Amino acid sequence: MSENNYIQLAGPLFEGVQSESLFADGKTFVDAIPKQDPEEILASFLKERETPQFDLKTFVTRHFTFPEEEQMSMVSTSSMEDYIASLWDILLKEMHAPSPDSTLISLPKPHIVPGGRFRECFYWDSYFVSLGLAASGEMEIVKDMVENFAYLIDTFGFIPNGNRVYFTSRSQPPYFSLLLRLLMEQGEEETALYYFPQLEKEYKFWMEGSKRLSPNKPALKRTVLVNGEVILNRYWDVENTPRPEAYMRETALAKESDNPEFYRNMRAACESGWDFSSRWLKDGTHLNTIQTLDILPIDLNCLLCHLEQTLALFAKKLGNEDKWEIYDDKANIRKEAIQKLFWNSQKGFFFDLHAPSSEHTNAWTLAAVAPLFLNLATEEQAQKVKKHLEEKFLLKGGFVTTLHEGEHQWDMPNGWAPLQWMTVKGLLNYSHHSLALDGTKRWLNLCAQIFDEKGNLFEKYNVRDCNIQTSPGEYTLQEGFGWTNGVILALKDLFGI
Repeated sequence: MSENNYIQLAGPLFEGVQSESLFADGKTFVDAIPKQDPEEILASFLKERETPQFDLKTFVTRHFTFPEEEQMSMVSTSSMEDYIASLWDILLKEMHAPSPDSTLISLPKPHIVPGGRFRECFYWDSYFVSLGLAASGEMEIVKDMVENFAYLIDTFGFIPNGNRVYFTSRSQPPYFSLLLRLLMEQGEEETALYYFPQLEKEYKFWMEGSKRLSPNKPALKRTVLVNGEVILNRYWDVENTPRPEAYMRETALAKESDNPEFYRNMRAACESGWDFSSRWLKDGTHLNTIQTLDILPIDLNCLLCHLEQTLALFAKKLGNEDKWEIYDDKANIRKEAIQKLFWNSQKGFFFDLHAPSSEHTNAWTLAAVAPLFLNLATEEQAQKVKKHLEEKFLLKGGFVTTLHEGEHQWDMPNGWAPLQWMTVKGLLNYSHHSLALDGTKRWLNLCAQIFDEKGNLFEKYNVRDCNIQTSPGEYTLQEGFGWTNGVILALKDLFGI
């Protein structure tokens, strides 16, 4: 689906709206719905803008319908748990595009959306939401969301960042295999195995281009040949243009960068879900130094190892020995690479790999828990990671995202629900129960404290100062919030709290 076919995403009206910063949030206009034929709207715009009395805001308001954000604080309940239970119905949305000219992509089943400005399904959010749904006994909703993802894979060959036209050039961290494993854990093995073909398609998407790699061409799309031997993965995007939902910000930043693939680097960071973080930046601070395409992320490669392991498991259960051997071999090769290439023995921690130099980056981040979360670390590695988590990352309100103090939302002092879950589960996988419980209690206490103060839950928290004065992103702090709700319930269920 080309962005150029949508009046909300490209062309003179779009550029006019964005350049005048008509809306505080760049996502507002790209989610708007034309009230009449877009060609007629554009013709009217080109004609009327030449008149002295023309007012762009009035014109846009007359010709477009704008979706409203849910007001989560309007929900009145006696407890945090009741609040979350009441939000499932609010966040569960029918995914039918209201018009052919809407940027929303229709889905066959309802889907839990994150909340606030995020009125569509998001890929990796959906896994952490599903953990809470499973804890709530709402597995039918989880099965519907899995069916939606299978539909997207069959339609696009992968699961986009979200079901919007402007998200179809990239994906997000591949959690489909974890969703299918969740189905199995909840007694839905037959349903999970049914989606083996879609899981294979997703794997082919991430590995596209790998057969054409060589020492002379070591990187293609999302695949990278390392040391001339092993194929690993990076985040990437088809497009090298400013994102429509962040048009003004990115065009301004591009003027400060001499990187010809600046926009693709920005988009690749969005595919990571960590948009934005010091881990993608050469200087750790400024977005004009972004180098996402040069980085092999530890967490992405762990997720793809899990995908390979799941393909092997499913193939074996389905009686396909040939595919079992192929995927089992691929998983073992990647697991060995994870333990060797991403591990810094001097520092005793996992780091992202800077592909051009074959050196580790300097970014200490919670992405390092991914090998523990997915049972890919050795016992010795897990012990050393645990020590750093306890000494460096555990703060008053839970585990902090990175040790870099900055202006980006995936950095100190912010804490995020998905990373709390990954860290806690990773520690438990290696029998570090005490630290896992300590981190869980701190996070849950912070969420409860803010809920008592604000009557709401949020997308992210300041885990150092235990408030919602977080490092900003490119939008305001969102209420709701899907994955926060899900992880709270899953953690409480995990420990029987």
